[in-house]
Amino acid sequence: MAIIRPGTTRTGPAPPRRRLRGPWIAIAVAGTLVLAAAAVIALGRGPQSGPVPGADATLAQAVPVRAEAARRGHLSVRSAYSGELVGEVADFSPQVSGLLVNVPARIGQRVAAGDVVAVIEDIEIRNQLQEARGQLGVAEANRDKAGAELVGVEADYNRAMELYDQNLLSEQEQQQVTSQFATAKANLAAAEAQVRQSAAREALLAEQFANTRVRSPFNAVVADRYLDRGALVQPGTPILRLAEEAPLMVQFRVPERDLGSVQAGAAFDVSTEATGTRTFSGTVRRVAGEVRRNDRTVLVEGELAETDDLLRPGMYADVSVSLRDLDDALIIPGTALLERVAMDGARSVGVLVPVDGLAEWRTVTVAGRSGEFSAVEGLLEVGDLVLTLGHDQLGNGAPIRVVNTTDGPGGSARTAGS
Repeated sequence: MAIIRPGTTRTGPAPPRRRLRGPWIAIAVAGTLVLAAAAVIALGRGPQSGPVPGADATLAQAVPVRAEAARRGHLSVRSAYSGELVGEVADFSPQVSGLLVNVPARIGQRVAAGDVVAVIEDIEIRNQLQEARGQLGVAEANRDKAGAELVGVEADYNRAMELYDQNLLSEQEQQQVTSQFATAKANLAAAEAQVRQSAAREALLAEQFANTRVRSPFNAVVADRYLDRGALVQPGTPILRLAEEAPLMVQFRVPERDLGSVQAGAAFDVSTEATGTRTFSGTVRRVAGEVRRNDRTVLVEGELAETDDLLRPGMYADVSVSLRDLDDALIIPGTALLERVAMDGARSVGVLVPVDGLAEWRTVTVAGRSGEFSAVEGLLEVGDLVLTLGHDQLGNGAPIRVVNTTDGPGGSARTAGS
């Protein structure tokens, strides 16, 4: 028997391991069989992490859209253009130089034709005018004196000629009388010329004196005021800007394709941001005689039949012109129209219609537009639904779900599925 001391290592053979006995072997085999069966069942069923493909999945992918039914009816085709209100607006300046002593007109003030809107210092011109009037008086007096002298000389001349014809007057005396008569006539002519010269100078100074008062040429509203009193002005220096109070005009450009409809006498409506939903009617007065080459448009000018305090020259305006009337037209909402570009660059206009839960593209031709609605021709019939909302980014064959439709423009709403 070997003795092992503390701190030493045993070098003899290891003791035999303990073996599993019968009951433990049975338990291990049973556990292995259970795990194998579970693996076989799992492999047979396959992955179960996602939903089973089918009708429910297709419905979940469908895009909700709205649709309206096409109808037949009357459509007044109108075209909208961007325009600008215009009127007689001008800067007013003095025609004489001087010191600006008064500007009674204020911004926004209404002035009548002939009202004084600015005053230029007039002392120097006033003095010159008084002097010119005095000189004119002297010239007129000299003319009257020369005329009276001519009357006396002419009488002497006539008597002398009678005596000369009777050989009672010498030729030397006759020549002397004739010379005096000619001198008297020349003096009168010179006096009359002086009168005309003095009168012209007086009229010029009178006009300059009148021009020291700048007057409005028409009924107007003061649009701007550039100078105050105390400023030194020259002819051409703007003092005020006046806008005439008269029926406003509107100018807008139309494509050359619309020239057949937009002619003198055509009716239109105008709206602005300032007037909100209010519209103002008018009539086309003039159409320009040239097509602008860069955008192929023509300038059109119309006159408003009425005006409003909110309307101002220079405002942007939306112009709606009546082009023509379409009877028995197939009408759809304008929002249904889409434009598509093919791979070759070709463009087409059409609509999407719901067919068996899918969006189907149908090409149409637009016959006219009016506000929210359009008249079309193509593969559509009365009652066909056209998508009007939620369809902008959809293509042909896209799954859709119509959640709200109407029986047509102005029809009652109803709910429908795809």
